[in-house]
Amino acid sequence: MREESKHSILLFVSTTVTALLSFGYSLYAMKMLGPMRAADFVAAMSVATFFSIALGPINGTVAKFTTGYAAANDLGSVARLQRLAIRNVFRFGGIGFLIGAVLAIPLSSWLQYQSIFPLVLSFAIVWLTLLLSVARGVLRGLQRFGAYSINTVTEALVRLLVGVGLLSIWTTTVSGVMAFVVALMVILIISQVQMADIWRQFESPGIESDAIIRYLKPMCVMMAITAGFDNMDMLAVKHLFDPDAAGAYGAAFTLARGTSVLVTPFNIILLPLVAGLQARNAPVKTTVLRICGYFVTLCAIPLLVFAICPGKVLQLVRLDEFSDAAPLLLPLTATRLLGHLNGLIALSYAALGRFGFLKVFIPALITEVALLARWHDSNMTVILVALFAQAGTLMALAAYSKWPRSADDSEDGRFDLN
Repeated sequence: MREESKHSILLFVSTTVTALLSFGYSLYAMKMLGPMRAADFVAAMSVATFFSIALGPINGTVAKFTTGYAAANDLGSVARLQRLAIRNVFRFGGIGFLIGAVLAIPLSSWLQYQSIFPLVLSFAIVWLTLLLSVARGVLRGLQRFGAYSINTVTEALVRLLVGVGLLSIWTTTVSGVMAFVVALMVILIISQVQMADIWRQFESPGIESDAIIRYLKPMCVMMAITAGFDNMDMLAVKHLFDPDAAGAYGAAFTLARGTSVLVTPFNIILLPLVAGLQARNAPVKTTVLRICGYFVTLCAIPLLVFAICPGKVLQLVRLDEFSDAAPLLLPLTATRLLGHLNGLIALSYAALGRFGFLKVFIPALITEVALLARWHDSNMTVILVALFAQAGTLMALAAYSKWPRSADDSEDGRFDLN
């Protein structure tokens, strides 16, 4: 069995368990909060997800360079990279949290919140997630996918247990969001134990700081655009529509986002796998296409379910009161899955240092914003705009693969998806 297949199976199992626990908690929170407050919870998590995804390249960058250092048997550089990353994320992330707490005041008004505290907690989630992303990036780069799986499953389990306890005592949006904060604090401690052998390593005198920053900057641009694609529609609905309509969209959004379990294993494995092939000057096109093929095949499962029996799905997950979400499930899920496919393709280019695809990504996001500003009369209209934008992005990425290479399209101009 191919190495990526073994890792994919392990990660698929662990991410399925993680997703079920996370999904179960989200459904429980929405059920407890009810239609009028469900959108508050979902939008707060969208804010946290937006910034976490936008700054998520910290994880991928740490994974990429850890893979290179590990291939050279240089664990001292891995230790130095981990320490420097945690120090800088703690410092600058703390500053970002304070700025976010201030911005929560106007943002809560724009999103029609009664209190700023759910959004303040959202920015705390971002800070803690970024700290955790360093340890997880090292685990990915060292290809310790067993430890990585334990890490993610434990976080989801702690979140579920804490969330059920808090919401049974205080049925508020703050309680629902606080569960994420507590779980992240617990798993940060566990992560340090998992990385104990790296902490004991003697640091190498220097690492490729300039190369790391050169790689991180365009990665942040890429992920900021991805975050916009993933969350813009939910935030727009929360701002534009009444609580009932926003609640229905939030229910469909949560169920559609649950399908991310299908792409997560491939996202985790793709970057270190491609980086490893790159380090050996091996071709990667076949591997990337095979991974995308696995994902597309799996997509048929949720699409068929939501096409045949969307109402029964809502009944099954005990969200009967969100019946208006039923017709939204299929198109919204198709939009999310198409976005994930675009993300896999973009990540494969990024792993090779080819960031010319941003010439496609940036105009695509601007186009979606412009279309949403013009057409937003209903939940379905918002979904169709997002679906159109994702389909257009996929076609543009396909066209980009045929463009002539530019001199600055990669760090050294040697690597391509061939």
